Amino acid sequence: MSVTRSQVMDSLRSVKGPDGSNNIVDQGLVSEIIIKEDRVYFSITVPMDRAGDLEPMRQAAEKAVAGLDGVNAVTAVLTAEAAQGTAGRSSGGTNGSGAPKMGNVPGAGASALSHMPGLPGVKHIVAVASGKGGVGKSTTAVNLALGLQAMGLRVGMFDADIYGPSQPRLLGLAGEQPTATEDQQKLIPLKAYGLAVMSMGFLVEEDMPIVWRGPMVTQALNQMLFDVAWNRDGDLDVLIIDMPPGTGDVQLTMAQQVPMSGAVIVSTPQDLALIDARKGLNMFRKVDVPVIGIVENMSYFIAPDTGKRYDIFGHGGAEREAEKLGLKFLGAVPLHMDIRELSDAGTPVTAIRPDGPEATVFKDIAVKVWEAVQASKGVEAPIVKLAPERDSLKVTFKDGYSYDLPAEMLRVMSPSAEVQGHSAEQRVTVPGKRNVKIKTMKPVGKYATKIAFDDGHDTGLYSWSYLLELGQNKDAKWKAYLEELASKGMSRG
Repeated sequence: MSVTRSQVMDSLRSVKGPDGSNNIVDQGLVSEIIIKEDRVYFSITVPMDRAGDLEPMRQAAEKAVAGLDGVNAVTAVLTAEAAQGTAGRSSGGTNGSGAPKMGNVPGAGASALSHMPGLPGVKHIVAVASGKGGVGKSTTAVNLALGLQAMGLRVGMFDADIYGPSQPRLLGLAGEQPTATEDQQKLIPLKAYGLAVMSMGFLVEEDMPIVWRGPMVTQALNQMLFDVAWNRDGDLDVLIIDMPPGTGDVQLTMAQQVPMSGAVIVSTPQDLALIDARKGLNMFRKVDVPVIGIVENMSYFIAPDTGKRYDIFGHGGAEREAEKLGLKFLGAVPLHMDIRELSDAGTPVTAIRPDGPEATVFKDIAVKVWEAVQASKGVEAPIVKLAPERDSLKVTFKDGYSYDLPAEMLRVMSPSAEVQGHSAEQRVTVPGKRNVKIKTMKPVGKYATKIAFDDGHDTGLYSWSYLLELGQNKDAKWKAYLEELASKGMSRG
């Protein structure tokens, strides 16, 4: 039997308020209680200037509710009010012109940027944003994530569109719920098509509106971002954040919570959409997040009966805008029924029809995005030499570090999603070829090499950063792999 709102409120009466006397319930500080099966979410309104000091109170509230029978996970967030305000009053002040005060946005300001923590278990973060809704931002985000995964990268998806979360539906995860780690400290992201996924849509019913104040939303997103075990199955190479549309407090705060490797702006060819896209671009520039480029969605329509092209919303608007602003034009996505129908069905086109023309467009965009991310990381191309016996690679980096990487290790630890999605038992042998050889190597852009092995595996895309990681940790990685096999009574002998 699910816990009730009344039970939650009763348990919270054991928690003292900010003044240390009366409890947080009788002071009217508890609001926005959401109960979904065995999970409880609520907010506690506190003075803005004391939010940092009251973290123990928030933890005590979570602990109190966690003690109820039938509760397996609790999330409490502190929603701040203005320092001179009263409890329960919204914290979203204005500067007299109706615009939010910058000081009311958590993390706002240049000083916050220089002290932003990284996200544990995540190497790179890329935001996908739009100046307005309805341009296909979420669809582009999920297909971009799948395109990056097709390159052999470990990819996660964070749905930050808290008022209209789309990723559960787009990835066929609607109605599912995340579980907690063994120590109950973090949520385990759900998996779909190899992606690690987290969304507010997992925590509330699909048709339930989120009626939360801005400060609570930003804090809830912050907790959802940091209180997730993103590296449950190994560190993510990149986390795609599906941003809310627009340029308000939530968007600004998200851009300032974690160091982002870049942002992708999604627009349509229409002038109105491009005006709003410029606003999104300028927001990221104000917080020093590099804009990787612009994607033009619903760019054109190809009539299935005649093959004739129709530019329904105009032609080349986003490409011209990108050129005008000095940005890379990442690609034009067609208006196609399959993209819409497959998205609605939770079967994204890049996952279901990876070799189709629409998926190819998204994959090409993914390559450009990853090249930009790698360029920002600054890993220069190494010298890669194949041994005469074709059983190993010698990789020498610009800083003088050199590593010999056996072909067997490269094959077993291929970054391909095809391999990384397998269990240790499935990877125990390379179809009868422990002495696998490297058949061919092919450079990919300025960031990776594609390796084909003589057992037929040819989907491994080895970025320079991944080769560096393997070289630096090859003994430890191989030992851990063998120990995993041994724990299951297996070996590579």
